[in-house]
Amino acid sequence: MLTATVGWILQIQVVITIIIFLWSYDRYAKRWSTALGRYSVEGAYTRVDYIAGEGASYMVSYGYTVDGKRYFGAINRSILSMSLLLSIEENIEKLQKEYLTGRTVKVFYFKESPAEHWLDVPPSQLLVFFKAIGIPLLILILSNVPLLFIDYLIISSPYS
Repeated sequence: MLTATVGWILQIQVVITIIIFLWSYDRYAKRWSTALGRYSVEGAYTRVDYIAGEGASYMVSYGYTVDGKRYFGAINRSILSMSLLLSIEENIEKLQKEYLTGRTVKVFYFKESPAEHWLDVPPSQLLVFFKAIGIPLLILILSNVPLLFIDYLIISSPYS
């Protein structure tokens, strides 16, 4: 019968932690060039729409091409950010003047996944850091919590 000891559980935790940190460093290193603005293309605004419903808003659509593949994005403007004294059509006209159809915009993207993108400025280094380590950190926490309970059960066992 395999008996677990506190040292054995600690070794598993250390190995899991090292693997997760190496994975998160790899994710961070790949995204670092995006934060420096190395990957960017020219995109263009395509249209302005009003989206009715419970969360009514105005949407400015744009498109860009990376390696021959077309991607699209949108800027959502809350209905409260626009003039409430103007009609929907007047607000759309105002946005169409601000975001002229066909006007170019610089799009910064993540090389591994061009659908992940930012307009006009590259993402902050802090945002890149949290996007890179967010999932690995969650996995680290979720994988170590059960091991902590096993550790507690071993220590509090009357047979130890």
